[in-house]
Amino acid sequence: MTTWELNHTMYDIFNKMIILRLLVIISFCFLPIIIFSSEPRKIDFEDSIHQYFETTPNDPFSLFKKKVENGDVKLNYNSEKKYLFSLLQELSISPHSQLLVYSTTSLQLSRISPSNPRAIYFSDDIYLGYVPGGQIEIIGVDPTLGAITYIFNLPRSESTRHPTIYRSKRCMNCHASQDIGGAPGLLISSVVPGQGGGSIDSFRKTIPGHGVAFGTRFGGWHITGKHPFNKTWANQIGGMKEGNIFKIENPPGKYFSWDKYLTESSDIIPNLLLEHQIGFINRCITITYKFRELLSSNEKTIDKKNIDDFIQKEANSLLNYILFKDEIPLPKNQINLKTQYVSDFESRSIRGTKKANLRKLEITTRLLKLRCSYMIYSNSFKGLPLEFKDYIIEKLHYILSCEESKIPVQYSYLEIEEREKIKQILSATLKGFPQT
Repeated sequence: MTTWELNHTMYDIFNKMIILRLLVIISFCFLPIIIFSSEPRKIDFEDSIHQYFETTPNDPFSLFKKKVENGDVKLNYNSEKKYLFSLLQELSISPHSQLLVYSTTSLQLSRISPSNPRAIYFSDDIYLGYVPGGQIEIIGVDPTLGAITYIFNLPRSESTRHPTIYRSKRCMNCHASQDIGGAPGLLISSVVPGQGGGSIDSFRKTIPGHGVAFGTRFGGWHITGKHPFNKTWANQIGGMKEGNIFKIENPPGKYFSWDKYLTESSDIIPNLLLEHQIGFINRCITITYKFRELLSSNEKTIDKKNIDDFIQKEANSLLNYILFKDEIPLPKNQINLKTQYVSDFESRSIRGTKKANLRKLEITTRLLKLRCSYMIYSNSFKGLPLEFKDYIIEKLHYILSCEESKIPVQYSYLEIEEREKIKQILSATLKGFPQT
């Protein structure tokens, strides 16, 4: 992974050199070009201004880690499955969020294959990977630092102490790669896996989210139940013949036993929600990191216009995502909404209350009934710079409150009743959102 090692003092020295010499040095060393290039500056999460490794994390899993280290939590060590179930209970993660991915897109790639898929379980701010016979991988989302990665061994049945939980630096090779913008984020890949799980081809390295075409999703993932995506690479592995890739059916459970896992499901609904959540989180984290770097680059002479321009541009982009402006419509389907996962997802409360929320699913044509992301309550949104958050909440309030004739044209798809319901929910539940 590229490491940017040049500070502002070094730039002052280099600025005295002739431009040609400067460009040669920069090109050779892969250093960020600030003055002499139109290329956008790439995020360096290890820069001292971020304090990524120096700051004590405040993600939700770090709280669990402290409880384990203090001996304040008891988990079931009698088997891998019993341990996993008790761990998910402790972390308030539904076991029915289970998704199975059989491509080797993980630190544990040697253990993952169509015969031993990796299971993923998740809530809004915690993401857990489990490989049978392997290790547990965790990502907790810190409001200001972004994705914090952990890894630890599964306990043995005779264990009396929980295995040591390590904060993993190796994971950052992918989770802070330039493919996702350089900020510590999450990944959701889509590949053509071979028979051993290794990738023959990949579909996308673009920013994830509900705007990604369905034809480029699901490669390397199992999908169970009825769904409209049978022509994708879901439940398929690839083979090569005369230089061409062809499909080999890989139905769930054909090459592995369901007994390894907590449920016999890898449903399409948690897959769709995972895509949306990762898209949301990565956008927020990237904004937070870019803003810190922008302030740092302006620390001697604050360029207010530059900062205001950044806030407006990035806030408008995030607002589009929050309001599902570019959501890809769901095709006609018979997706089952009467599942335990849907019940678990929709019943999650807001800050311990039972108030109306944004988590009701629609699924027939779009993801949610009310097109405003429930992730607005997540850690990644809470960690946005205050100036940025104030701007986006003010504009969101205007969009939801204004007369129909005055709504910005790009949000005219939002119905009057839908806007009013969203506004009522946010007024009652979102900190900083106006009450009228």
